[in-house]
Formats: sequence, structure tokens, C-alpha cells
Amino acid sequence: MIIRIVGEGQWQVPDTEMEHLNRIDARVEHAIDIASQNELTEALTELVATVRTVGTAIADDNIVDSDLIVPDVSATLEEVSVWLSENPVGDGLIPG
Repeated sequence: MIIRIVGEGQWQVPDTEMEHLNRIDARVEHAIDIASQNELTEALTELVATVRTVGTAIADDNIVDSDLIVPDVSATLEEVSVWLSENPVGDGLIPG
């Protein structure tokens, strides 16, 4: 799975890590539900750090389509709410 972190680049993440990423994604959705910017920032920080840790960075000169795009850690409640509303399936940032 190729995951792009907005403003940072792309990582190749093993499919075996998707369950772990989905657990963090649930925290992102919960933060939106309760309108907590602090919880959103914490969840996004963990999500981005996990992608960086378990994934392998893809060179910037290697053009590859992303399977998923996640916001950076500075994203606001409003930005992520819009992002989630554009997902017709309602799977959050990471498809379940």
C-alpha cells in the first residue's frame, strides 16, 4: 500500500500494518466526533509516525500513485471533517 502524507512524501506500507493503522484512524474519527483538536492532533501525530516507522520512504523522483492520502499533523478539525465527508463509504482515512 502506498500512503502519501500531505506535504511530506510517500511511503510503501506493508498490508500487514493496515489493522494497526485502522485502530489509529478510529481515534481520528473519534476526535472529529467529539470535536477535540487536541485528540485529533495526537491521533494524526501517531498515524504519521506509524506510517514513517513501518513504511519505506519512496524517493521523490519515483512517480507512484498513492492508494491513501493522510493529512499532516497540523490539520484542523474542519479540514479533516471535510476530508472524511468526501469519503462516500465512511471508512475514515484508512479503509477498513
